[in-house]
Amino acid sequence: MLRAKCPQFMSYYTHYKEKRGKPNIMFIPLSRSTSVMMASSYWTACFSFMLFLFISPAFGASPTALVAPIQLDAATSLYTMKLAPPSPSGSSPLMLDLDNSNLWVDCVDPAPYSSPTFKPLLCEETAACAAARSCTSNICGPSSCYDTCSVVVPYPACNNYTCVSWASISAIKWTMDTAVWRDTIAFPSTDGRRVLSKVTIPEFAFLCTDKTLLKGGEGKLPPGVVGGAGLSRAAIALPSQISSKVPSISRKFAYCLSSSASRPGVIFFGDGPYVFHPDVELSGLLRYTPLINFSKEADSYFIQVISLSVAGVPLPIDSSLLTIKRNKTSRTYMGGTRFSSSVPYTQLTPAIYSHLISEFEKAAVARGIKKTHPVSPFDLCFDASTVSLSTAGYNVPQINMTLKGKGKSKTEIWQISAANTLTLVNRDVYCLAFQPTDEYESRSIIIGTYQQQEAFFQFDLAANRLGFVSSLALRRTSCSNFSFS
Repeated sequence: MLRAKCPQFMSYYTHYKEKRGKPNIMFIPLSRSTSVMMASSYWTACFSFMLFLFISPAFGASPTALVAPIQLDAATSLYTMKLAPPSPSGSSPLMLDLDNSNLWVDCVDPAPYSSPTFKPLLCEETAACAAARSCTSNICGPSSCYDTCSVVVPYPACNNYTCVSWASISAIKWTMDTAVWRDTIAFPSTDGRRVLSKVTIPEFAFLCTDKTLLKGGEGKLPPGVVGGAGLSRAAIALPSQISSKVPSISRKFAYCLSSSASRPGVIFFGDGPYVFHPDVELSGLLRYTPLINFSKEADSYFIQVISLSVAGVPLPIDSSLLTIKRNKTSRTYMGGTRFSSSVPYTQLTPAIYSHLISEFEKAAVARGIKKTHPVSPFDLCFDASTVSLSTAGYNVPQINMTLKGKGKSKTEIWQISAANTLTLVNRDVYCLAFQPTDEYESRSIIIGTYQQQEAFFQFDLAANRLGFVSSLALRRTSCSNFSFS
């Protein structure tokens, strides 16, 4: 029936089969009633099968997860990830960005981007354009698209009648509006244990910028980056767009940030298992806390912290600081806890930070750890010779965050590992790896990447929850132990 009704499809299929060899697929005979039903919707069948060809090049089972390495840049403390060719970024790194709503690439410098499948997302494609969160700036017409492209913004960063959205770098708080385009991207697939075949995804929406954005971060960004990989909840961020274009992949992602600049960690898009050498499977170990929706910062991920403690002693914190609330005087929304991929060390509002510093110093001195002069940018530091080591890291007071539970559990405990509590600033000094927020920060707690290292986090957007494993060291593995070979 498909041969008779879809000649264009069969022509493509024959060409594809000749190039790839005999496909691993079988056609199952249909009953007469089923055939009639299929005949009435053959175009749907044709389209679905064509999509299958694109996203499943091995003609095997549809992929349930994609995978990519993520790398720590020691100089900036930022993380990058790489897509697979023929993605617009090629083999160059992209900044990992939890607060960014899209994939964006510098398409102008050093040469204009070009690809046979590269095309603009036009303004009249209203649904797709709306998903891209079109802008309302003075360069946009009533359709929220480019009406007049200035020569200052060269092609392909700007193209008339092209949908507009925002590209940004969270690490330096720079943003620019620019054109939305589409092209093919690619990722390796995985069964959770190892890398499998490459999956290509056509018609993937991404933003093209000129060199302005990366120029603004010169010296503050990892070397060689050509853009950003947005991981927010937004419709054209990587997690949602991958799931919408490859339905077999769930709308979730998980990552493991390596503490080593020489050994990569890993990011998964889709379901587990998540297996690390020596055969440690993490999906069954996840504990869950709800992801808090906050419409004013819809691209960010928030969790509900209930309390903090040091060595079992609860910190005397005003509980109102731990929930996002509108300040009647300033009319701004204050408080709450946000996850960050661009802040290296966890930041606490001064009212919480002062209690943490005080209680940690007291508990550390009680263990015989000697305080020493602080080393910038930290406020509490210790003589390294008095800090002993254990199998779990430094023998220091335990910092716990009590989080709101998800499901049957009313609370969950995030035990911040000893290795994520202190940082070695020189061979003689360890410092408490926390910092105060500045006067302009509205959030009470910002979870930095240092406290996320060698732990595992799953952002389940469909279930609106964050799964976590506090420490991989306690499981005798590490974030660099996923097999990419």
